[in-house]
Amino acid sequence: MKNMVRYAAVVAIFFARNVFAVTFYEDYDPFYATQPHTMFAAPIKSDSDVVYSIRGKPGVFAELQSRLDGKSLRIWVWEDRITVNGKTYRFANATTFPGEHPSSIYPQSANVFQASSTNGRPALLCLQGNGSGSGEAGRYTQIYLLVDPLAPKSKATFLQLPGLLSSCRAVVENKAGKIAFPKSSYLYDDKHEARVGLLLSYYTFEHRHFSKTDDEIRLRFTEPEIPFRFSVEDRD
Repeated sequence: MKNMVRYAAVVAIFFARNVFAVTFYEDYDPFYATQPHTMFAAPIKSDSDVVYSIRGKPGVFAELQSRLDGKSLRIWVWEDRITVNGKTYRFANATTFPGEHPSSIYPQSANVFQASSTNGRPALLCLQGNGSGSGEAGRYTQIYLLVDPLAPKSKATFLQLPGLLSSCRAVVENKAGKIAFPKSSYLYDDKHEARVGLLLSYYTFEHRHFSKTDDEIRLRFTEPEIPFRFSVEDRD
């Protein structure tokens, strides 16, 4: 009888520890920040309340300044493009992940992140921003990754990444040392009636193509159809 009591106590402690070990998130940026080998941390500092215009040109832009790999950066974020040290990259000309569609953003909403080069990887800039929309449009972010921004424009790579519940902070360096980013897809209940979680499938961009990796993370919503409180269910 004593052995049974001890066994039950051990089981209770095991389950209690596992229950309390679950971390719940109410925002995706804190979740992405906990992932191994993230590429971006805090965005470049900017005055989000200030925008500029150029006489004779339509639209407004936000200006940011920084240093990357010992060189000065002057960045202008417009509604439909980003300019880095005078080189312009239009959203419409980005290599777009299948299913994504470039659209205008509010320059005031934009954040730009940077990562210095390493021995095996060039420097990176990542831009994210929001545009107009209704319904669930707020779950989507326009995300653009500029690989090798200090190189001549012809040698740089400009990508539009998947935007559903994602962020520049979601970009990582995977186990193979390659830049990877998630494509989010909803998970449904058994009747396929309610969205109960999110599947993050990681991709890389190589040889002018997006390629799926074996890395996946499954998130579980605390309540069906509400993706803004969740926990990690499992990862591959």
